[in-house]
Amino acid sequence: MHRKLRSRFFIISWLLLLLFLAAICIGVSLFLYQSAAGETEKTLRSAAETHTLPDSTRGIVSFQYDEKGTVRDIAQMHLNLSSETIGTLAKKMEIKGELSEGKLMQDDRQYRYLAVHEPEGVWAVIAECSQEQALVKTLRRNSILFTLLGAFLLIPVCAVLTKWVSKPIETAWEQQNDFVSDATHELKTPLTVIATNTEAVMANPNATIESQEKWLDSIQGETTRMAGLVGDLLFLAKIDAHEIHPDPEELEVSDLLEEMCMERESQIFEAGRMFDYEMTPGIRYIGDARLIRRMVDVLLDNAEKYTPEGGSIRMVVNRDRKLRLRIVVSNSGDTIPPEALQKIFDRFYRVDPARARDTGGYGLGLCVAKSIAELHGGTITASSENGINVFTVILGELKRDDGEN
Repeated sequence: MHRKLRSRFFIISWLLLLLFLAAICIGVSLFLYQSAAGETEKTLRSAAETHTLPDSTRGIVSFQYDEKGTVRDIAQMHLNLSSETIGTLAKKMEIKGELSEGKLMQDDRQYRYLAVHEPEGVWAVIAECSQEQALVKTLRRNSILFTLLGAFLLIPVCAVLTKWVSKPIETAWEQQNDFVSDATHELKTPLTVIATNTEAVMANPNATIESQEKWLDSIQGETTRMAGLVGDLLFLAKIDAHEIHPDPEELEVSDLLEEMCMERESQIFEAGRMFDYEMTPGIRYIGDARLIRRMVDVLLDNAEKYTPEGGSIRMVVNRDRKLRLRIVVSNSGDTIPPEALQKIFDRFYRVDPARARDTGGYGLGLCVAKSIAELHGGTITASSENGINVFTVILGELKRDDGEN
């Protein structure tokens, strides 16, 4: 798939750049030719107006001839044409109106002429176009050479361009494949457990519910876990499809988050962890309350899962120097390696996969939190030092539908 995509893009980009180069060569050639032709016409008009041959490197001849075709007053510069040749040229000119101009061919040579009707007859000036013909041949040859040379030189350029352009596509494709693979794996595990426990229950049809409680509790736990996984998968899929839009409203965010902390306080204490929170009072923020609650729930869940018994969790809500809303959730625990910090917000990434079943996590929570922060025009970062893991959320201000900030 990747090779076909790269090959197609390489061929298309190479052809387009080659056509562009050829167009430039043709354009420059036409410009130079038109400049040379314009200079010849300028010389002819100057000679016709003054009845004298200008000082030019071009071969020029001027003469008069009457209605009988008699040629007289011949003057030549850089030419040595016979009277018969000049007479032949005179007969080939097409005289229409007071001023006529055009091209002639004689003895494999091309000429430009300009003829003016006068009382004494026709005053004509003819210039040889050998320079223009030579220029055309030179430009044609050079255009072909430059185009062929460019065709070879563009190959490495297109190769680098193809690699640069296709890299994000390949990365997205690999992430999608990994996402499908990981999602399949994560869904397969609870389904297998549910199927196994269901078989165990059905193997004893006469048993009481109480005697089967262990299997039923396991089925319920895995069902709940799978429901959470499917919910997060659907949420991220809708994020990718741009189907989720925040519903901004003015929030007393300090009160909102303090209420959340009070709701979680007893649960965290019962789990053997200490919990402390500090709210700057009176902070107002325009955002989606439902999404912000979900983001903070994810951060607190993550902190609780990875804080050892006897450890501490702390949450601080204030504004940064730019007066943006800042939410900081920190917890004590194992220090997160630097290489893991770079991937911790990736889908299905877990610092310690071996603990996933124990903590009930499946590596989507922090990705969901990051997506919510980005929906609010913000960012989320992680740091870890000396056994303290810190997650910092900075949210930008949204606009309400009524246009108020």
